[in-house]
Amino acid sequence: MGRPDEEPSAAEPDAALGSGAGAPPGEGASTGDVPPGEGEPRESAPRGEGAPRAPEGGAPRRPARSPAARLRRVGRWIKEHYCTIDVRTLGLFRLVLGFLLSADCVRHWAEASWIYSNEGVLTNHYHLFHPSSGYNFSLYHAFSSTGEVHVAFALSLFCFLCFFVGWNTRLFSILAFVLVASRDNRIVMIENGGYVVVNIITCWAMFMPTGRRFSVDALIRSYRERRERTAADLADRRRPEWAERPYVSGIVLLAILNLATIYYFNVVNKSGQIWRRGETVHYVLHLDRMVTGIAVLARELIPFWAMKGLTWGVLVLEALLITWILSPYGRRFTRALAMGGMWALHGSFGVMMRLGPFSWFMIAWSFLLPTAQHWDALERWYRRRAAPRVVVYDGDSPLAFALMRFLVRLDALELLRFEEARAVPAGGAEAAGGGELRPELFEVRDATDPADGRVFRGAAALREIVQALPGGRFAWPFVWALALGAPGALLGVVSRRRDGIARYFGLDRAPRGRGAGVVESPSPLAERFARGRTIAREALIAYLGLCAVSQAINENKSVPAFLKHTQPKFVQATIVYPRILQGWGMFAPNPITEDGSISVDAITVDGRHVDPFTGLPPDLNLSDARGLGLGQIQQDYFNRIRLDRNKAFRKPGLQDYLLRYHERTGRPEDEIVAFDVYWVRDQCPKPGESAPYKNEAIPIMSYRKPGYRPRPGLPALPPPLKEASAEK
Repeated sequence: MGRPDEEPSAAEPDAALGSGAGAPPGEGASTGDVPPGEGEPRESAPRGEGAPRAPEGGAPRRPARSPAARLRRVGRWIKEHYCTIDVRTLGLFRLVLGFLLSADCVRHWAEASWIYSNEGVLTNHYHLFHPSSGYNFSLYHAFSSTGEVHVAFALSLFCFLCFFVGWNTRLFSILAFVLVASRDNRIVMIENGGYVVVNIITCWAMFMPTGRRFSVDALIRSYRERRERTAADLADRRRPEWAERPYVSGIVLLAILNLATIYYFNVVNKSGQIWRRGETVHYVLHLDRMVTGIAVLARELIPFWAMKGLTWGVLVLEALLITWILSPYGRRFTRALAMGGMWALHGSFGVMMRLGPFSWFMIAWSFLLPTAQHWDALERWYRRRAAPRVVVYDGDSPLAFALMRFLVRLDALELLRFEEARAVPAGGAEAAGGGELRPELFEVRDATDPADGRVFRGAAALREIVQALPGGRFAWPFVWALALGAPGALLGVVSRRRDGIARYFGLDRAPRGRGAGVVESPSPLAERFARGRTIAREALIAYLGLCAVSQAINENKSVPAFLKHTQPKFVQATIVYPRILQGWGMFAPNPITEDGSISVDAITVDGRHVDPFTGLPPDLNLSDARGLGLGQIQQDYFNRIRLDRNKAFRKPGLQDYLLRYHERTGRPEDEIVAFDVYWVRDQCPKPGESAPYKNEAIPIMSYRKPGYRPRPGLPALPPPLKEASAEK
């Protein structure tokens, strides 16, 4: 588990997908571009009989391809266009996904006490015996109190951060998937399409070597395989094969097809009249329980005719995204268009609505789309604007040499050159017995203009080095902040104590082991084991792909009824345990036209009326709302607890949470003796209007403390209300 997630180059046979799997598209190992008739075996035949005859006036005919040969050619074409991905893309994808997983963990952690602990609305022991769905499993069921749940989230955040930086990437990618599925399963009631997207994309990431580039694993592996000893070793910039070879696997095809499938069903499932009339954006912007302050401002400023155009524009863009994502040709442009379209579409969703992780993780999914062409174009663009530099370091300092080894691994564009500087006798080269003047730990000069006599030292040298690295222009502010705003002073301290620091970290010893660029070949047994692991991986990916297709057919209403089928139980378990569902159709077939939220009218022991969720007097009128300011977790819980199928989770779950209000506030006078829970709803404004209508409050739960007698001077408790269904 402690090893990096990549296999040695010779021990990861991609031959399970066909010959030439390890070669980049268009190079010799890939035969997708072989002209018809070339590269195929031909049967020998004697001259005369059996030999193909040339038609009159024409060239000899080539023998017809066999079905097996055509199938192999199609397989090579699919592998080249849909199963191959640049490892730099995987590294960038991991960084984005890991960051979002960490941020989403913090978001849930902030509300852990009321939604995930036993002091909240659903205790773990009740949920274990009354699960929200079949095939339910969650590691979070093992954590009960608020303190224990905080520990669980702290450990989860640690795993997500390890995946983000790429340390033991394979291990922490698996743990990340288990943790997000467990968090979803702990309270399925708040699940939405965004949670499913998180589960799916994290599941597919498990099968990808996302740690080959831009990771701690790649750095450690590089140090293990390259042990530079001299400045000449630093000048050798040959990259190992595992850091350059494109990754070929069925998981790439599955991830791309799944992404296109989401947009396909989001288009075809939106078949209602409201979408056709262009009224969807109007209704969505008036869902006060979901919208942000930006959306409130937008609905007041955007005219209705523009909202109609935006509605149809969403449908057109989602349809175009399908073709851009799947296009096998011109991918330099179509993939870029797809990424730009996804960022625009989901970025606007994310800032306008509280949909949880959906918008941001769909943007993360788009980072699987860049090809090698995009990376090459980005490299050329950066080189034109970069300033190559020569780094002159103290050749007698093990610390300086260790820093240069580190810079070599960061300098992917090879814009830095390295030179040694040696100590000279104090007072001149001929002076004797006068001691030595040691050079700077490192200093920098221009590599393109030898006549430029500028030399950068201290903080200026560090800035020049950082800005020459890929993305360094954007990273320098973070480096400056990490140095507490004083990089020059920090470097001065390090420079003066360079020998002591080197001894402390054991850098005064010469590098041991193999020299630079020497890599041991794997044994035949290791190669066989790696080949077997590759075949097993691809078989599992194929099985998951079939399960996903089955689920998409059964779960989407637009699929013809004759294709619906009964899934075997093991397929159901494969899909439902990790919650990798495939039902897509946000606001389909029509958007929601009814707004609503939970409001609680609770009576305290001293006769006050309060809503325990807000600490304010209850509000039973939504018609004057300008956004309710509810987070995604709270608004989804309110929307689901009012459903009749979730009555089992109102008592004791919601009831006990409300009755513990005085424990959360620490005020005995806040003890609740009675409450009524309402689903307060209204109808969104009609198209072209701005005022909601038909406000009503439907009681879904009522409680009166048994045997309670009010204090002198306080009125008696009102009789309990008759509970009604909020679904009618």
